[in-house]
Amino acid sequence: MPEIMDNVVIKMDLDLANQLNGIYKPIWDRANDIGGDLQELGYTITKGFFNNHSVKIDGIMVTEAFPIPVISITGVGEVGVDIDYIWFEVVVPKEKALVLDYNSIANEYRFEIYGSQDYLTDIYNEQVAISDIASGIKNSPETDFCIQFYLEQRVTASDMITITRMLA
Repeated sequence: MPEIMDNVVIKMDLDLANQLNGIYKPIWDRANDIGGDLQELGYTITKGFFNNHSVKIDGIMVTEAFPIPVISITGVGEVGVDIDYIWFEVVVPKEKALVLDYNSIANEYRFEIYGSQDYLTDIYNEQVAISDIASGIKNSPETDFCIQFYLEQRVTASDMITITRMLA
């Protein structure tokens, strides 16, 4: 049995607490702003902090062990408020993914496409020709595909809803 110690004082270093709050408070505030705006637009959301997102940094897959705020928009997708950008992920069925106008999407947004099961293998990223998207989707065993948009911190909830309409 573990020993219980009397008079133990647990104290976080104030500088460390201030450093962490300096990182997390702005992204949590941004998540609250976006979430509130989505609710005002009539969407149902849930929010939380989640870790272990796989992201590409300089072309290398990196797992973010630290948590970031994620907003789940019922029936729409997810928004992740990362340290220096916001990602917006929408899942579309294969049939829909095959007919989207990716040239138009690429003219407006930076995005990636990957399978909903094999999310570490890209169907499309900046190193793949847009003309190869359809064959990548067609030849994939996946039935659903994630389209993840990389957005600036100043993106609005309305901007994200505009993206979903483009995918409809």
